[in-house]
Amino acid sequence: MSRMTKFRTALSGPEEPRQRLLALATVVNTIGMGIFLSAGTIFLIRSAGFTPTEAAIGLTAGSLCGFGAGVVIGDWADRRGSREVVIGSMLLEAVASISLLFVNNLWSLIVVAAAAAVGRAGTVSARGAMIGVLAGEKGAQYRTYLRAVTNVGLAIGTIGAAVVLAFDTRPAYVSVIVTDTVTFLLAAAILTRLPHIPPTRAAKKEEDAEGTEPAEKERRWVALRDLPYLALTATSSITSLQYFVLVPALPVWIVMHTEAPRWMAAVVLFFESILVAATQVPATRSIDGPRSAARLLALSGPVFLVSWVLIAFAEGPSAGVALTLLIVGVVLHALAEVWQAAGTFELSFALAKPEAQGQYQGVMGLGHGLAEAVAPIVVISMCVNWGKPGWIVLALVVMAGGFVCALIERVWSRSQPAAEAAPATA
Repeated sequence: MSRMTKFRTALSGPEEPRQRLLALATVVNTIGMGIFLSAGTIFLIRSAGFTPTEAAIGLTAGSLCGFGAGVVIGDWADRRGSREVVIGSMLLEAVASISLLFVNNLWSLIVVAAAAAVGRAGTVSARGAMIGVLAGEKGAQYRTYLRAVTNVGLAIGTIGAAVVLAFDTRPAYVSVIVTDTVTFLLAAAILTRLPHIPPTRAAKKEEDAEGTEPAEKERRWVALRDLPYLALTATSSITSLQYFVLVPALPVWIVMHTEAPRWMAAVVLFFESILVAATQVPATRSIDGPRSAARLLALSGPVFLVSWVLIAFAEGPSAGVALTLLIVGVVLHALAEVWQAAGTFELSFALAKPEAQGQYQGVMGLGHGLAEAVAPIVVISMCVNWGKPGWIVLALVVMAGGFVCALIERVWSRSQPAAEAAPATA
């Protein structure tokens, strides 16, 4: 099969009906996510009457309440079947989303944000269990496709958010919440067309039934005792800091430190989302297992370094030069992000035990959730407050994280039996 034929096959998506349903549910869900990520906080400030500080406290406190939920819900998906758990988690997210229309004080916002965080953690981890079952023999190719449709959904949602922000009215902001809620419900409805997915750990549980209760408990939380996977979670969480460079750091950097047109700050996220969606499949089609994924993840670091150096040196020159540096920097950032995200995504599945994908994805989500909680203050402090040195130091940290992730994959692969390692590195 020629390279062009393989490329067309990848773009056309999976032929297996269950995989198509999951991909469709994913793109629907991420459209709502893109709208809310771009305009949800502004809804709380401009429409619900919260101050920026109150909105930040409420959302952060609520998110903290959801820490750890993904591990428990993911384990439940492994043992009960992922389909029903994903649907239930999405319904919880829908309830939390529509409830934002009725919050009127900080405590009610925290409660709603906590429910949303639990639902989101459950959706991510249980969906991971579902992907583990449905991916089939061409798992790497299917996971790359899911990443592509995710970015398409986010890009579409960002366009919708831009329209809302242009109107800047109460009805427009209400439409953000309603649309987000509807996408949760539609995605859940699509997944109801899937047949029941049997538990992946049921057989294991029956084998252990004759053992003692302590032994069964010891075997249960396998992801929390998997040292290579915990190391991967920690280091990949460091590399995930790159997501917070374009938002919120770069728009602030453009407005406060460069002579580039101010409109550049408003279109950065949309421009980068389009680039990521367009390059996801062609830039990652070389991934066919953990070794190739680790290679791309390691290569993303030097590209981030070049990208962020260009962005940093947009401070000082004329508007035209600054604009050129920013555009080239964002293009390189998009390529590095594709490599980093795809590499991390593939490794998060490849290094997990197949029968406990939900639990493992919950652990990965926990680590990245912690990174997400501290990322804004870390990235803003380094990129905006420190200036050019901060951009370079952060790039070196992210680059080192990528190299360590690749090293972890090599150590892990050497510890696998030959029969297991051969398919993984084919």
